[in-house]
Amino acid sequence: MMFTFQMMFTLMETIKKTLEAGTLHFKIGRKKSSKQIGGAASLSNQIEKLCNATDNMSQATCSLTPVMDPYGIPQAVKVLDSLSKEVPKDSPLYFFSLKLLVDKDKQTMFLSINSNIGAWWLKMEMEESS
Repeated sequence: MMFTFQMMFTLMETIKKTLEAGTLHFKIGRKKSSKQIGGAASLSNQIEKLCNATDNMSQATCSLTPVMDPYGIPQAVKVLDSLSKEVPKDSPLYFFSLKLLVDKDKQTMFLSINSNIGAWWLKMEMEESS
């Protein structure tokens, strides 16, 4: 099971509150040595730092702007559309190419090869699939 930042933060807050309540109990109820209370306070402090770090990581992750994948489908379609002479939009090759470029490896290959041979490569792929 994977934990999200929010789940980790909630868990840490619960542990922190439990420890703080336990520390108060130590002070009010039974007499405990200052070493034990100090240990609980130290643990509480460490949990506080962990909660803050988790919260900061969560905020940083949420504020990231998505980076455009240079080998993504939108980029592949742009390159395919630029080959309109060799691959007309109303041709079977165009629609075959759209299906072909869903495959991440084929997409990367298509975007990596020289655009002068892109149409030829697509035609070869279509012939091989028949």
